[in-house]
Amino acid sequence: MIEYIAKWAEHFFVLPVRWFRIHYRNWRELRQRCKVCGCRDKFDFDVPDEVWQAVVPPKYQNRVVCLACFDDFAKKKEVDYSASIQELYFAGDKAGLTFRKV
Repeated sequence: MIEYIAKWAEHFFVLPVRWFRIHYRNWRELRQRCKVCGCRDKFDFDVPDEVWQAVVPPKYQNRVVCLACFDDFAKKKEVDYSASIQELYFAGDKAGLTFRKV
């Protein structure tokens, strides 16, 4: 019975408070996070919709996916997206950089 109450309390009180604290901090600081791994997304990239739909699972189609997770998905599905990325943007706390394909 005590285990049941502890699980219930964690599910309805502890976890929602943790979720709210993390998301409120990210919202307040305007930080964008990857919805796959939860890491702070510092690289912004753009690929055509056809490549995005071929690589990213439907669950994450309309969400933020970091470059590392996108690369993992592409590797699993054996999709070469290297020709699709023309520019890569880095958004750091002190500087922002643009990398262009040569």
